Amino acid sequence: MTAKKSILVPTDFTEVAWYALQHAVRVSEVVKEPIYILHCVTDEKNLAEARSKMATLIDSVKDKYSLSPHSVVKVGNYMTDIASAADEINASMVIMGSSTVKEMDEKKVSWVLKLITSCHVPFITIQEPPVNKRYDDIVFPVDFTPQNREKHEWISYFCDYYLSRFHIIKPNTSDPRLMANIDLNLASAKKFLEAKGAKYVEYTVPGIKKYEEEILDMAVNIRADLIIVMTTPTDKDGKFIVEPEEQYILAHAGHIPVMSINPR
Repeated sequence: MTAKKSILVPTDFTEVAWYALQHAVRVSEVVKEPIYILHCVTDEKNLAEARSKMATLIDSVKDKYSLSPHSVVKVGNYMTDIASAADEINASMVIMGSSTVKEMDEKKVSWVLKLITSCHVPFITIQEPPVNKRYDDIVFPVDFTPQNREKHEWISYFCDYYLSRFHIIKPNTSDPRLMANIDLNLASAKKFLEAKGAKYVEYTVPGIKKYEEEILDMAVNIRADLIIVMTTPTDKDGKFIVEPEEQYILAHAGHIPVMSINPR
């Protein structure tokens, strides 16, 4: 029997972390997975204050949503403890608020990107409060990489819980090799979608601006509830990186949550 899945929400008790928790509550209400809230302190002497803040936060969630999240307050480091906590609670995803993904401070952005690529499960970054309750319109960019096909497994997840409509967006290119790889990924996506009986719409961007910019333009016009992107595996140590194109989407998505998936 498979252990029950959970949703992990790291918090530093800031406003944007509260936004992430709001998103997690909305997901939890649909998928019926419990929420775990994680807070790390760097010094044991700060534990009492952190536990008090966590208790206040839990009470706020109970009062507002009639929901009782689990909490974890510990001495640790988010860089390692988010990934390990996700494994320990059998998380299906991590939902984290981050205002730093849109800043120009390279160190802060690098820190967030390292967190995203540290997890074995998808990592959803949030910058603003939720607009819609459900993930019904999902932007699904298709590119020429073989890793792109790993997003397709998540078609089943969203189809099982939501009445999702997938917006498959592909780049505008005249390169025959790239076109062949894009068509392979597109065919794979359509196969998954049709097997699930999912609704989908296919688009080709105009090719006037950068692909990532046109993805965001279309996502805004579609009024998307979620954008799904892939990280890129490196050649060593099983590590991943967030390419500049995906970084741009993360930084400029605004009110649209972005799910980053690390290929296995």
